[in-house]
Amino acid sequence: MLRPPPPLILAYRFLGWRLGPTYRDWVLDDVIRKGWLVRQGAPALASVLILGGVLFAALDADPSKLYALIFIAGAGALFLRQSLRDRALRQQGIDATGAPIADWYDDDQARVRKSLLGAVGTVVLSVGGLVFLALRSQA
Repeated sequence: MLRPPPPLILAYRFLGWRLGPTYRDWVLDDVIRKGWLVRQGAPALASVLILGGVLFAALDADPSKLYALIFIAGAGALFLRQSLRDRALRQQGIDATGAPIADWYDDDQARVRKSLLGAVGTVVLSVGGLVFLALRSQA
């Protein structure tokens, strides 16, 4: 099983980067193996905490809403872990057996374009949501 290089693993963990056929076995193993929610959720919650902490400090906002957001997101992920696992597989373009289910899966250009659009969307929505939350919680 070929393991992706660290930059690709970071993009996969933080931005949902689609890794494609080269890393199909690794992705399938990563998503269906026990502990996936922690491996995927810890970096996401940490990035929300760090980015949110910086934004809340810069805008002099009450951080209690940020802590509540992180708690609710973590608890919600535990409750919805099966649907999150299925979504992660669909996002990677494979099913629970590792078979491709997306027309873009084998096309490197289409997969990179989809990954870039998804990454930009993730960053914009995350930063925008945190800024909105910080502005609404200004002390």
